[in-house]
Amino acid sequence: MPTLTEEEKTELYSADVQRSVYTQQQTSNISNVNVILILLYYVFLSYYTYYTYGSFRYSTQYYKKLIMILLLFAYPFIIYPIQYNVYNFGKYLISLVYNNIYETNDW
Repeated sequence: MPTLTEEEKTELYSADVQRSVYTQQQTSNISNVNVILILLYYVFLSYYTYYTYGSFRYSTQYYKKLIMILLLFAYPFIIYPIQYNVYNFGKYLISLVYNNIYETNDW
């Protein structure tokens, strides 16, 4: 049986390649689900807006309802940066308290 060099062993038995493929698949799946959920949100929002605010042009609260509709349509674009920054801040706080030494470059 031929002996393998350290480089060949790393390539042959490495979990990094599989982890990378798995991470890419999971990211793709999450992205696809996000697109579907955003489409569903806008479909339901359009339906809700059509039936709820069908005659809002003749309402006494025209500007209030118009601003509410605009905010509802802009909600995904407003909430995403807030959610992203809160999540990353939480990850940062957790990484200050808990650190896996096997995932650091210093070990």
